[in-house]
Amino acid sequence: MENLQVLLPGWETVRCIGSGSSGKVYELRKKDEYGGDFHSALKVISIPSTQKEYEEMESTMSEFAMRSKLRDKVEEISGEYRLMGVLRGHPNIVNCEDQMIIPHENDLGWDIYIRMELLTSLPDYVRENGMTVSEVIKLGIDICSALELCRRNNIIHRDIKPQNIFVSKYGGFKLGDFGVAKVSKINDRTDLVGTYSYMAPEVYKGKPYDDRVDIYSLGMVLYWLLNERKGPFLPLNDAPTSAQLADAQLLRYRGEPLPPPKNGNQALKKLVLKATSYDSADRFLSPSEMKQALVLAASGMTVPEAPKPEFDSDATVREEFPRQEPVRQTPTPPPAKEKPKPQPQQKQPDPPRNERQDNKTAAQFVIAITVTVIAMVAVALIVLGFGKGWFDSKPDPEPTPAESTKPAPTATIEPTKKPEITSVVVSSPRLIMTEGDSAVLTASCMPEPESEADMPEYVWKSSDSSVAAVDDSGNVEAVSEGTATIMVYVKDKMELHDECMVIVEKPVVTELKIETMPTKTVYTVGEELDTTGLVLRASYNNGTAERITNPEEYTVSCDMDGFGTKTVTVSYGGQTTEYTIRISLFGQVDPPDQ
Repeated sequence: MENLQVLLPGWETVRCIGSGSSGKVYELRKKDEYGGDFHSALKVISIPSTQKEYEEMESTMSEFAMRSKLRDKVEEISGEYRLMGVLRGHPNIVNCEDQMIIPHENDLGWDIYIRMELLTSLPDYVRENGMTVSEVIKLGIDICSALELCRRNNIIHRDIKPQNIFVSKYGGFKLGDFGVAKVSKINDRTDLVGTYSYMAPEVYKGKPYDDRVDIYSLGMVLYWLLNERKGPFLPLNDAPTSAQLADAQLLRYRGEPLPPPKNGNQALKKLVLKATSYDSADRFLSPSEMKQALVLAASGMTVPEAPKPEFDSDATVREEFPRQEPVRQTPTPPPAKEKPKPQPQQKQPDPPRNERQDNKTAAQFVIAITVTVIAMVAVALIVLGFGKGWFDSKPDPEPTPAESTKPAPTATIEPTKKPEITSVVVSSPRLIMTEGDSAVLTASCMPEPESEADMPEYVWKSSDSSVAAVDDSGNVEAVSEGTATIMVYVKDKMELHDECMVIVEKPVVTELKIETMPTKTVYTVGEELDTTGLVLRASYNNGTAERITNPEEYTVSCDMDGFGTKTVTVSYGGQTTEYTIRISLFGQVDPPDQ
């Protein structure tokens, strides 16, 4: 980094720790004149991340919309620094020390620098040191402590995974990377963010969720550590294929019960399966409850099952009900003091006869006065009504100009029926499609309109229609291999937009058959293999099929040495099929003419 000395005087770059889609992380070192040697990590994020992304946005968006979108990204990343600032000082939260946002000189864009403490990522730590069951439990307890602080600040992390958990040189575990975290109320989120391998089912399905999605993700991390660094439904001894990974995720999102992880005592296995329950109501209700269960699991004990509440609540509310204070009552006199029971005391509340008579007379007098006053008011109103013509059958007179200028009472209510749209969300942030596939994207806005008539009009555009095309209704067609961005805007409000990345892959051959055998199947010793006339039929994963006749599109192999029956192997698109030939001394012998 050429400008490091300008931004952070005295610091020098040691190495690049890692890089990803969000940016790069460097190790920095600083020495002072007293011999101090300080190390730190610097996260560098560029907005936009690549020149290609900049050019795609420039070709599909107005300058105003482009600037607005880039500013939103900067604000989102800057929010990570602010959130970590709120949580700063906790022993299980990565400590963020400084942030700088530097605009580009020649074009729209910014570079963001976030300096934080230097730690080891969990995958690197496991790769170098491995992890015992006791360390796995300690990790769970430490991250639960971090989530307790998040809950107190109404923060949902939403992307807990091994890459976002770090280890200090003293063996403590810390939660970091709050890039997609949100300050949110319970049951207030529906957006799809996070990492699929650790994502809770309700997030994947776009349903409302709360901070129990973090408990689920932490449970998946513990499962990964206890299961030989493999997720559920995956083979333990072999590297999983992409198809196996996809199938495992589908099983999990469909609600299939997870098999217990390989390692750990029964209490710990039961804890992990509870944290990763398909239904959020079956999980731990709070990080504190899970933390308590982890402490007990360290000694092989489990938390007794409490009756499930009939309301959506956290652990604190549940604990208050058994501790209700009894209703205060007048203490019953002891038997010794009940001895004297004088009868006159029981009649003491009864007033004397003359007093009751006086009270009755006073009440009658008040009633008579009230009725008289009401009757006089009614007579006065009737007389006034006849004088004003209130009881005439004539139509109401036209309102005076002064009266007509008065706004109707409903006029002040009307604006609240059409709240101004503040954001737009596309139904899926990412689509993986095969050439020829189609999909449907939908857009929703916040706040949601109360009726169909109030729905905004959306405009759909593709950054590369040769890869993925989209029509005015959000119907996407995969055209050719590549990557494109589908963007949706609110008409006349181009600054309100969202996007979906579409990855189009070539169709995968799932089955290969021989439709027509080659003309020549009998050979003489020394002849070369001839596939003239061979026709293949390839079936693809998108349901289509194709006839392959061009020999340049497939490969064949056969051992042509020796005599007898030989097997020819034909390969195309990763699939193979076979047919047999015969090699003899004289080859094909034509029958004699009759």
